[in-house]
Amino acid sequence: MKCSVCSNEINEKYCSKCGQYFKKERISTRSIVTDLFGNLFSLEKSFFKNIKTGFFQPNILVANYWNGFRGYYYSPSKFLVIASLLFLIQIMIFNDFFGIVVNSIAAQQFTLPIVFVFVLSVFSFVLYLKYKRSFYEHLILNIYTVSLWSIIFVPISIVLNLLNAHKAIETGFIIIYLLLIIIWDSKVFEMNKLKQCIYVALNCLLLITVPLLFSKFG
Repeated sequence: MKCSVCSNEINEKYCSKCGQYFKKERISTRSIVTDLFGNLFSLEKSFFKNIKTGFFQPNILVANYWNGFRGYYYSPSKFLVIASLLFLIQIMIFNDFFGIVVNSIAAQQFTLPIVFVFVLSVFSFVLYLKYKRSFYEHLILNIYTVSLWSIIFVPISIVLNLLNAHKAIETGFIIIYLLLIIIWDSKVFEMNKLKQCIYVALNCLLLITVPLLFSKFG
């Protein structure tokens, strides 16, 4: 096995050249929980370096984790924790911190990204079925993409709130946020631009029609 970062041969679990950890097993509930609690606060690379990789090369970031390599890039749980902390800061600024538990607006702000992760994972699992990735792998993909764009967008959202931006601006802001997540999901899979546009359009269609169907028949 060759290291995905420096192409050095891996003899055991670590690359002797760059120190990246390799674990040859499929992603499961156990592996996600272990990663969340076992490696939560270890920082192997700088924050901005990881954001840059996720922004310009999401396929490398996600595929690296899918293929069992650990330790060189941030894990999805680290991205999620950073995004959650930013959402918490937003709640603390614009809501009564001591009333967070009973404040429905704050609860929505904090739980919405988790809902997005699950819903978008279901959609991407269905749409990209031919790529033969498990639901857990799609879950990892969307934790990365939702967290990445939350880390970028939440600070902008805080500024818009401080400036008392119009409701239409906030709505457009959320639409752009979701669209970028969907586009970045498609970038992880190897396909030409035409196919990528088709998959993005189908994902957007699902995102619009499924809630409408639930509201109509629910």
